[in-house]
Amino acid sequence: METTHIGGIARRALVVMLVVGLCLLTVQFAFVFMLIFSAVIVAALIRAAGWPFKKLGASDTLSVFLGLFLILAILGGAGWLFGAQLSEQFTEVGRQLPQAFDRARDMAEQVPFLQSFLSGTPDLQSIAGRALTFAFGAVGAITNLVLVIVAAMYLALEPDLYVRGVEKLFPKSEGERVREALSASGQALNQWLIAQGATMIIVGVLIWAGLSIVGVESAGALGVISGLTNFIPLVGPFIGAAPGVLLALSEGGDALLWTIVVYVVAQQLEGNVLTPMIQKYAVSIPPAVLLFALAALGSMFGFIGVIVAAPLAVVLYVLVTLLWVRDTLGHQAEVEGIDAPPPPDSNAPEADGETQSA
Repeated sequence: METTHIGGIARRALVVMLVVGLCLLTVQFAFVFMLIFSAVIVAALIRAAGWPFKKLGASDTLSVFLGLFLILAILGGAGWLFGAQLSEQFTEVGRQLPQAFDRARDMAEQVPFLQSFLSGTPDLQSIAGRALTFAFGAVGAITNLVLVIVAAMYLALEPDLYVRGVEKLFPKSEGERVREALSASGQALNQWLIAQGATMIIVGVLIWAGLSIVGVESAGALGVISGLTNFIPLVGPFIGAAPGVLLALSEGGDALLWTIVVYVVAQQLEGNVLTPMIQKYAVSIPPAVLLFALAALGSMFGFIGVIVAAPLAVVLYVLVTLLWVRDTLGHQAEVEGIDAPPPPDSNAPEADGETQSA
């Protein structure tokens, strides 16, 4: 009897040690988890691109390769059509931005209440330069990019294999629920990526066209920047508008006014027309959740944390809603736009004693 009791204590101690060890490993290898999720995002994009081919009767493997080929063809075609022009425009933007930033800072220093603020503010231009150099210029970044792409292909070719692996980390009785929740979160991620991609393209084209009409130089490059930064919800539009406004500020007068009008009109159309229309077919999560996810992951992982914050928040939102809020706590909860499975014991009487009618 005493031996059994000691064995139970030992097992509990081992479980606690295992949990603590996993938490420590999670902290130490947090960046690796960011790379893993980045691979999941790329795999979801590849499978989304291959979905039309699968609907036409292609096998799962063939549709994945065709989806990858379609993505490469689109990128290659865009590069062939606009690459030379955009390359020159990006070079010009990179040349003019430091000068525009200095002029904007000089103008701000002439405002009395901004003088003390700017004197205690670090050199944002230098910080941005170091951040971009770290993000894009390091050899490690290239290695991580290759790792993400290769891992994404494995994930895209055999997603069920890895889903079953995650399922086996949970008790057998809960395995089916975990698998269904993972499937729902994958569906949510696909829908969010498609919706966000459509929004990015439309906003980029609107900015490109609007700045071209008002006569702003390098309108194509500024449109691409706005489209890409729109992948980051809430704060992305402001980040994307900063280069265009800075360049227009150096010109002053009507150029600045019309540039601001273009950005405001484009973002109003995106926020009040495009997003409500597109998000009907995608998962919508509370803006505060996205904002805190951006703040937390950005402070922890910098550039890559900001990039993956929104899609990671979508996946975690679905998993927490289905597995914790609904299945564990028993609350009535669902995720709009997702074909989620019914909660366990959905036909049982409610906890408050109410009985269902026959």
